[in-house]
Amino acid sequence: MHASHGGILVALGALLALAPAAAALELAARDARTGAPVAATLDYDDGKPRRASIDGHLRAIAAPALRVTATAQAAGYRALEFTLDPAGGPTTLLLDPLHEPAAYARLAARVAARGDERWLQGYVRRIADGAPLAAARITLEGRDMHSLDDGYFQLQLAPCPRDATRRSTLRLELPGVGEQEHVGLACADGVQRMLLTLGAGAPTRVDHVVGALDRGARSVAGEASTPSSVLQTALPTGPLLAPALAPPASIRVGYADAACSQSCCTGSCTHSCVLPLETYVRRGLDNEWIASWHSQSLRAGSVAYRSYGAWRVAHPIRPNFDICSSACCQVNDGSTHGSTDSAIARTPGLMLTRSGSEAASSEYSAENNSWDDPGDGLSCSNNDLSCGDGYAGSPANGWPCLADSVGAGRGCFGHGRGMSQWGTQRWALTASAPSWRWIVDHYYNDNGAGSNLRTAVMTSPLALSDLAATPAVIAPGATLQIDATASNSAGASHAHLLIGASLYRAGVGYLDDSAHDAPLELAGGSHPVTRSFSVPAGAPAGSYDLLVSLYLDVDENGAISSTDLALALASASGAVQVGNDRIFSDGFESDP
Repeated sequence: MHASHGGILVALGALLALAPAAAALELAARDARTGAPVAATLDYDDGKPRRASIDGHLRAIAAPALRVTATAQAAGYRALEFTLDPAGGPTTLLLDPLHEPAAYARLAARVAARGDERWLQGYVRRIADGAPLAAARITLEGRDMHSLDDGYFQLQLAPCPRDATRRSTLRLELPGVGEQEHVGLACADGVQRMLLTLGAGAPTRVDHVVGALDRGARSVAGEASTPSSVLQTALPTGPLLAPALAPPASIRVGYADAACSQSCCTGSCTHSCVLPLETYVRRGLDNEWIASWHSQSLRAGSVAYRSYGAWRVAHPIRPNFDICSSACCQVNDGSTHGSTDSAIARTPGLMLTRSGSEAASSEYSAENNSWDDPGDGLSCSNNDLSCGDGYAGSPANGWPCLADSVGAGRGCFGHGRGMSQWGTQRWALTASAPSWRWIVDHYYNDNGAGSNLRTAVMTSPLALSDLAATPAVIAPGATLQIDATASNSAGASHAHLLIGASLYRAGVGYLDDSAHDAPLELAGGSHPVTRSFSVPAGAPAGSYDLLVSLYLDVDENGAISSTDLALALASASGAVQVGNDRIFSDGFESDP
């Protein structure tokens, strides 16, 4: 008996109804600086090349069968590379503009020129699609203004008082849309930027967390420096080459909204936001460190913050995001500050490592002194205070005791592991003023004498290759040109480098030419670099190896020193032939 065509169609329809629908992912794209919607293209390959269009709204795209690498691109923005996961939830991509927004650049230039002003600026956006919200009233410290048609606002505020722990409340009101209070904003001179969002599901109260303040509310700005006689601030005896380790291009952060503005603890994060790692550090450092602190403290903090985030990329806390955005992980929101931005720009891509193959879990807490003051009312979560007063550490948890004189007499507030946030500021304020490099080395490897978990060293995102010298045969006292290729995987420009060079021959040693050590700004990617080298007039004849190095100018004196951090070194054996008066430039000896 044969089924009719109608019966076949009915059966086929039933099978189609039972078949699972093609998996889809919801993605949106926003400007990482202003929160504005961005029209972008998304490219990935799951067996064949695919392309999708996304914008400020959450749009459904076909999900790949397996995790694949995807790239989002938009005119005027840097490409964002990330992992597209078929199990991922709603996701917003935050794209970095190629140029700082004009309003931000103008105000930054004004404050840099005057140096004594304090401003709040930013944008008011609708959560659902990033559209600007005009006529919203922003009130802070008795001053107010209404957002413009594009959502932009800026307020000039009174300079901060000496007490750097002062907090204030911002009020946001837009009739017909909603009201909001932002409680606990920290005071810091300069320019603070905020992304304010309203819409369905937006909280009416947002509590702002500043890790160092909220783990131990004490003022450091007015403290006297610790007497130099009790300090142990010896610098490293010589620069060591940082191990090469490329930071992850992006990080997935859990948030509670599509605008990436509402922080959440792990279990309550309903949304994933993907952003470049350096942007992640910019959006978080001012929430963990205190923006008014010394630049050396902030730079040290930027390395710790970046490294912990990068470690989480390799060890995700949830399948659809690497790290959450509240104090449960590392605080990260839509605010930034000029002082922390400047600190981060001094350390792009620098992380910590113990293994050499991945970033270290760079723990830190507010006050790591191993003494619990019974009268300070602060909560000490370190379950091992065996190190005693004047020492940081938690040996029972893998962090050996570290002599840390700046913490003496101050009650523990935190877990005692890794870096002491208040300690970084106190070291930066001491009479001998250690550099941020020293502070990082101090807390994470006891300046080379550490053990167990206190053995992390800083990494380098830079590399050198393709060395060449012209001419390859040269007389003593003459000058040659060195060419090389320098690569930067930091995700941001390195603007404070020095390029050095030496010649080496066994039995002679190193020939240096520090007069030609040159400043270098290195953008992301690979680029040709060059510098001159004058061979000393008394250089013995023979074949020399060529060595070229890139240093980060830690002490900012424009010259390579033991304080600076060696980030890249390359050599070429026998690349330079130094002649004497019997050798011509063609390398042949003259007749006797």
